[in-house]
Amino acid sequence: MSDHLPPRRTLPDDVRDRLRAEVRQGIAKRRPTRVWYAAAAAVVVLAVGAVVATQVIRQQPVAGPPPAPDPGNHLTLDAKVATSSLDRCWAAVRAAGKEDRVPPREEWVPLFTEVLGADSVVAVTAAGKPMFCETTATTVTLSDPGAAPAYAPGTHVGLLLHSATGVVAGVVDAGSAPPFLDSRTEGGDNMSQSIRPSTVTGQFVAMTRSALWTTTLSLENPPAPGGTVLPTPPPWLVMAVDRPVTAERTSPAGRALGECLNFAEIEVIPDAAAYAPGPLLEADGYQVVLGRHDGRVVVCAAQPDRQRPGKTKYRAYIDYTGPQTPPARTLPVDTLGGTESEAAQGKARRPYVAALPTTAVKATIDFGIGTSVEADVVDGMVATWVPQNVHLSLEAMVHVQARDAQGKVVYDGSLMQM
Repeated sequence: MSDHLPPRRTLPDDVRDRLRAEVRQGIAKRRPTRVWYAAAAAVVVLAVGAVVATQVIRQQPVAGPPPAPDPGNHLTLDAKVATSSLDRCWAAVRAAGKEDRVPPREEWVPLFTEVLGADSVVAVTAAGKPMFCETTATTVTLSDPGAAPAYAPGTHVGLLLHSATGVVAGVVDAGSAPPFLDSRTEGGDNMSQSIRPSTVTGQFVAMTRSALWTTTLSLENPPAPGGTVLPTPPPWLVMAVDRPVTAERTSPAGRALGECLNFAEIEVIPDAAAYAPGPLLEADGYQVVLGRHDGRVVVCAAQPDRQRPGKTKYRAYIDYTGPQTPPARTLPVDTLGGTESEAAQGKARRPYVAALPTTAVKATIDFGIGTSVEADVVDGMVATWVPQNVHLSLEAMVHVQARDAQGKVVYDGSLMQM
């Protein structure tokens, strides 16, 4: 991160409204056609007729000196993810009647994939043009292969996509050293990450997980101070909900979850509308609500925004799961009204949230104070406020016993506080 960034850029109201409308309706505006050519990757034709790159090929780009060595630039290609994602993007193109805007599907050559939770991005060339296909459990987004990358004056990084989930993708000019990408929200959340371009085409993908309409993107070149604000990339060609799943949003927990996920500047949750609401905590102007979808659990918190009086600060926390994820685990969430929020002293509230077996309906949570807290478990999710006379360290263990509807213990153990 840098403390020398230029002032944050504020999107004009009409631009922000247009972007939001495109996300909700899955409609993108047309851009002038411009052809970009790249080195072709070696390919094999699978039995099902899908074309995938055999490997991430590391050779010199078409023109210009080779890029500076980057031993940490380990881009990989998951052929299964690439084939599935590209097939969905192609189906969305056809459904939108935009086949004339992209080369035929058989000319799409994937170079590498980036996967973060339910979000998958494929960097691909289509008849030599750089293109990006993003898929989640319910949506697809495809960049416009006919659009020219958006460059800030004097830079060598051009943007081609900034999606609703915070994916940033584009190209780095051959022979130029990739800078760092900084994303800063209007609420002050800031993240910096390295850009890892393909040595074949210069394409890169960055998962910022920050809200599209409130985030300013900048380039940094440490140790030089300051940064360069990037322009808005061209609109995507297609954004569609191709596998719709919606959860209820009429109950208090459902309304709270929908509002929190919709306005969270960080972390943007893919497929937010599909998360079914779980427990809801409310106290002293603070709110914490949980949701579950397809085995994933999300926590979303709301509190008064002390930096922007009169507004509410929303923050989502995703539970990144994998094959080894235990069925019972503490979930991440910050203390609300902490010192960093400039809340009045003594007004902070600390939530404790956890995922438990989905058969559980009741939980006893012991924070080590001699008494226990009883809480309802909803769809394998439990939430309670930590008693204000309890001060848990980050390494503290919390004992949790969960029981099903018949009173049978389905979990009994200690979980580390996060």
